Amino acid sequence: MNTDYRFYVDSYGGNEISEEAWIRLSERSEQWLKHFTFDRIPDEWNGQEWKNQAKSAVCQMAEIIQAEEKRSGKTSENTDGYSVSYDTSITENARLYKVAYVYLGNTGMMDFGDDCE
Repeated sequence: MNTDYRFYVDSYGGNEISEEAWIRLSERSEQWLKHFTFDRIPDEWNGQEWKNQAKSAVCQMAEIIQAEEKRSGKTSENTDGYSVSYDTSITENARLYKVAYVYLGNTGMMDFGDDCE
């Protein structure tokens, strides 16, 4: 794990995720980053110039994943007449991609082109 809870709280300024939930959520976020970067992001980030950008992306993505888990896509629910509304405007995957692109889009790791030299 490249992004620890101390970074989330102290550097990113996060306060929405408990320390107990952090490991699971940050691991999922890092896996999404690997997916979005076509596995170009190495397992170890120390010494990388984009390290803090990637860590911040993990933090924001973890908050999105947690929020999505809590609401399960619901935007509203009425129990008296049983009415439930779901957000269909943007998928969780698309939201996570946008976050990753904001932080890592300028690194070349998210480019679709061939990365062979």
